[in-house]
Amino acid sequence: MCVHEASVMIVGITGANGFIGGQLCARFEQAGHEVRRIVRADYERGALPDLLRGVHTVIHAAGATRAPTHAALHRANVTLTRLTLRDAQAAGVQRFVFISSQAAAGPAPFRDKPIDEATPPAPIEAYGRSKLDAEAVVRASGMPFTIVRPCAVYGPADRDFLAMFRIASRGVAIHPANRDHWLSIAHVDDIVDGIRLAAQSDRAIGQTYFLCAREPHQWRGLFALAAASAGRRLALDVEIPSVVVDAAASIGTAIARLSGRAGLLTREKVALSRAVYWICSSARAEQELGYAPRVDLQTGFAATYHWYREHHWL
Repeated sequence: MCVHEASVMIVGITGANGFIGGQLCARFEQAGHEVRRIVRADYERGALPDLLRGVHTVIHAAGATRAPTHAALHRANVTLTRLTLRDAQAAGVQRFVFISSQAAAGPAPFRDKPIDEATPPAPIEAYGRSKLDAEAVVRASGMPFTIVRPCAVYGPADRDFLAMFRIASRGVAIHPANRDHWLSIAHVDDIVDGIRLAAQSDRAIGQTYFLCAREPHQWRGLFALAAASAGRRLALDVEIPSVVVDAAASIGTAIARLSGRAGLLTREKVALSRAVYWICSSARAEQELGYAPRVDLQTGFAATYHWYREHHWL
């Protein structure tokens, strides 16, 4: 049974200025709900307790996908979750929705065996471990909760896939030893729809759900589609050998530690890219929540490319 669909509720959304958090705010506001937008500065100035007063549901989308050190990832994804839970409980919040990641569960063993909610979690790098640790904090909190594990997410305002679009728009594909690897990927609109359904369903309380599109894709196909969105064909498709990727990742990791800012090429990110099958199944969310991914990849990539162009990101 779904609740709160017809009535207005107050929703607190952390990470409100982030990629998924910003889209969540817009979607709940469009549905007529009151949204309390919570950003990092609110934590720093101790404003969270006041912002959560009267809130029915907290959707915790704040966190970090990369950081210069493991300790920094832990602070962003575990410590911040614990602090948010503490203040939510003190404020009398009735529901806590935690935005985790497919990385918390790890990759699939085969192309035809996607991981699902029954798969024992086996993260393979620090980001995934930090998300799994945060999930444990949520489960132990005593609050009514729902955990959502999105797959790779793209769409307007996303920065993680921006580099691929930049390269592909020049007719070039560069693969860090992962050209034929598979991944589940979904447009942010579909992921936000799934989170909204999870946040408004009584059945989802105490449950975990993967969210993804129904079919996985290979990186070679993603680059080709990104190029097509720019009206180009790939003139150059390069696979970088693993030994070169590893050397570059070691340099990137060292730079991240010195600068305090992690880029896309670090040892942790390379560990993620080594897995051949980042594939999950959203069958449970479809059956129990009515989740139905609607944005096909060609349409979604074209819209994302045009958003990048309109906002001068490309």
